[in-house]
Amino acid sequence: MVKIKPASILIFSLLLVSLGLALALPGRPARALPEYSSQTGEPCATCHASPSGGGVRTPRGQAWVAQSKPGEVPDLVAALDALGVSLDVNEADYVLVPETIAPPVRLPVAPAAEQSSSISLQVQRWIADFSGN
Repeated sequence: MVKIKPASILIFSLLLVSLGLALALPGRPARALPEYSSQTGEPCATCHASPSGGGVRTPRGQAWVAQSKPGEVPDLVAALDALGVSLDVNEADYVLVPETIAPPVRLPVAPAAEQSSSISLQVQRWIADFSGN
């Protein structure tokens, strides 16, 4: 006969009670509310990655919450600035530099009319010779 230690019974009982409580107690209500959308005049997808709202926030949503939910959601540049993200743009990287570009070389290809007629003749012969299923 197998003897069960009292400590094992106690641990198992505590785990079972904890699991029961976790399943029985209601979860926290969602904090993403449609009222926020009507308050700011923005759709849910402005602040949330999901278009229907809730879940992971976009940078604009994170900045809006970090600013204690004012009446207006910051634009993307202001949101990134509020989150400590700086955008350094070197405009010289985007200036067109005049270069000499070689003209394109024509590829040696048979005219389309010759190809299509030979293919269509092959298809017509295949259809004519096809015995069916």
